[in-house]
Amino acid sequence: MSIRFEKIWVQQCKATKGIKRRFGVKSALDYLIREKLLNFADAAEQRPEFARELPRFLAEVWRIFNQYEIAGYVASLKPMQRRRLRSLLYLRCPTPGRATARVGSGDGLTGLGREYAQ
Repeated sequence: MSIRFEKIWVQQCKATKGIKRRFGVKSALDYLIREKLLNFADAAEQRPEFARELPRFLAEVWRIFNQYEIAGYVASLKPMQRRRLRSLLYLRCPTPGRATARVGSGDGLTGLGREYAQ
């Protein structure tokens, strides 16, 4: 049995639910978004198997946290981090399994390939 590192986000999201219950929303957001999601997005720029999983990871982030928790968290960050997270978290996904970044967003996701960025 081989480990599929591109699926690590599933376990990270499960862990986040426990962190949210035990330590609160901010700790859970720090763990999942600031740490795990940003690292995953960096890997997605270089590895197509991670890029294919990114829209699913993002969808699960939005299932774990509501829009107000995410918006408040992103707004509390420094400008550079805020811009990067906004462009990542607000990807539009018109069809399952396919993410399209906003045109001109400057999101740094150009390495994802044509099918993932406009």
